[in-house]
Amino acid sequence: MAVSIDMNSARINITQQPTAAPPYISGAAMVFTGDAIRATGEVTLNGVAGDNATGWTAGFIQAQWVETNWCSYRGQRNSDGSIFIQRGRPPARLAQACRDCVDGSPLNSIFYNTNSGHNGIAMGGPAGTVFPQRLTFRFYDKPRESCNLVERNSLTGRPNYLSEAQLEFHFCTVLSVRDPGGTFHHLASFYWNQRWQAKFKPQTFSAVPTFQIMPVVNGTGVGMGGIIRGAPTDARFTGVLTSPQSQSCNQVFQAARAAVAIVGASNRHESRVWTNFDVRKP
Repeated sequence: MAVSIDMNSARINITQQPTAAPPYISGAAMVFTGDAIRATGEVTLNGVAGDNATGWTAGFIQAQWVETNWCSYRGQRNSDGSIFIQRGRPPARLAQACRDCVDGSPLNSIFYNTNSGHNGIAMGGPAGTVFPQRLTFRFYDKPRESCNLVERNSLTGRPNYLSEAQLEFHFCTVLSVRDPGGTFHHLASFYWNQRWQAKFKPQTFSAVPTFQIMPVVNGTGVGMGGIIRGAPTDARFTGVLTSPQSQSCNQVFQAARAAVAIVGASNRHESRVWTNFDVRKP
């Protein structure tokens, strides 16, 4: 008898739901983060005495399919100008969907976390291991993003101060098993997101200013879907679950941050006066 997956055995247990904490100042940046999400996964391999489950691997794969990421700035006076920085749309961010992996993962890593000691994946045992084999593994994620408190307006030469920001990260996390031939079997999944929107009123106009921080209630929070059995069919991200990727989500957003830091970049808009920018555009 060959090793096989008990297709009804897949279990996902959310052990800690994420939260969206109020933004806070750290050094020269406004930080957006919250409590982490934690989950465990389980799946059973069937076989008979003497079967070899070496090469079977189970874990979580995560795709991000939506990112909203912009921040706006205003000078102390109308004549100091304003700035709008769009980090969530092309050409700064070339695509919405990407496969997410922990920092330090090898290029083209597919499972979310393969770092030793994190129990992010579980592997089948060699010949002689008793069947059925119950594989258990863990998932942990804690998104974090930041915006500079001050950006210098190249048109006026004056500092512009953070006035508003909106960030949204939407994910689908998939429990999957890879067989020794390299085929992935997606067994269950869940959607989740974290969202922040806030307005900021400078209280001091120094190199490192202080702010009144005013979260937008309807734009701040988290979302958790139920456990969905079977392989995901959502065309917004299924194409990145196991396909070759030159960049993980972390590298995608780091590239977007670097792109908008350049004066004159397509996603960096500056005005000589206070302007209400259209946040729906690059």
